[in-house]
Amino acid sequence: MIAEQKSNQWVERLLNEEQRAGGWIRLIAAFFDFVFLALILIVTSAITTFWMIVQSEAPSDNIEFIRRYMWENEFHLYVINWIVILMVFVTVHLLYAIKGKRTIGMKIVDLYVYNEKAEKPTGGQFFMREMLKYVLFPFFIMSFGKGRRTLYDKWTKTYLVK
Repeated sequence: MIAEQKSNQWVERLLNEEQRAGGWIRLIAAFFDFVFLALILIVTSAITTFWMIVQSEAPSDNIEFIRRYMWENEFHLYVINWIVILMVFVTVHLLYAIKGKRTIGMKIVDLYVYNEKAEKPTGGQFFMREMLKYVLFPFFIMSFGKGRRTLYDKWTKTYLVK
């Protein structure tokens, strides 16, 4: 009985456009997500850059020369660097999808993601939603409209609610 009432409460929230997260609250959550992800990627970049310099066989200790030498003779170090950074980026989003289906920004501003059945989305559904946010970012403007649903929310059949 209690579970049914709770389910009905979320269905009502999904149907009520006023309960859906609008553009401004999404922007605030995105800001916190950006700061958190940027910090992780900056630390990762610093570590991989240090690793690249240590691995380089450049015949000098001048950092500018080492950078140029790696670009011309050890390009594979740059490729490995970008692969590691990409893997960290994807891993952070996989952890969101597996762990709680909420990003740091969503937790800070108290937003929830639900699917069209008023249930927590599957891990795959949440991960796809997060990846589509980067590809379909210009369609974020739709969250300021009447339905308050972005294109990536529609494609993944999810709602972002307060």
